[in-house]
Amino acid sequence: MSKPLKPAYLSSTAIAVLKLMVSDLTKDYTIRRLAQGIHQDYRITYDTVKKLTENGVLNLERRANLHMCRPRVNKNVQVLAFIESLRTKKFLETRPSIRMILSTVVSRITKVSPFFCLTLFGSVAKGKAVSRSDVDMLLILPDLMFQNRVENELSSAARTSTIGVHEIILSADQFVSMLSEREMPKKPNVATEVLENHVVVYGAEVFYTLLSRVMA
Repeated sequence: MSKPLKPAYLSSTAIAVLKLMVSDLTKDYTIRRLAQGIHQDYRITYDTVKKLTENGVLNLERRANLHMCRPRVNKNVQVLAFIESLRTKKFLETRPSIRMILSTVVSRITKVSPFFCLTLFGSVAKGKAVSRSDVDMLLILPDLMFQNRVENELSSAARTSTIGVHEIILSADQFVSMLSEREMPKKPNVATEVLENHVVVYGAEVFYTLLSRVMA
């Protein structure tokens, strides 16, 4: 699983801010909302956001009387990939059975194609799964040339686990095309759902590189 390096300027508060922001990439955040979300003093959060903005990680703009901010996806693929790696590590720490099946899946798929992204979504990613819940996976491949082989590897991996797996396989172009529809009313799809709720298990840099094609 990918482990991007930590940028030197990221403090613990900056990491907490970014972890909250990337958990739902459809939202803009006020500084007060960020402070409340990470349980931090407003002034410390404000100074942290200002520093992240100065380093080009966030877009900060004033709307009426509020400062609104969101990540600059197209300029910070490696930074955001690092943040996702921290989120994934924490998510898997308390889920050994899911960690095991994901490790098997990644190991098998890398034999077919090393360049892919594996992202969880749905109830498991939200932390709302019950004992019967399947693990919903979105697998993004460069193209669908090896789709059948990948499906076979996923089936083999699933047979080694008692956890149900439900996978969706998309090409990179299909994923980007779906993302471009995110502003359209009443047109939800798996790509837009993943923006709101995801755990990027493998290929976080691939994930954000694709997002950068349609998000500023």
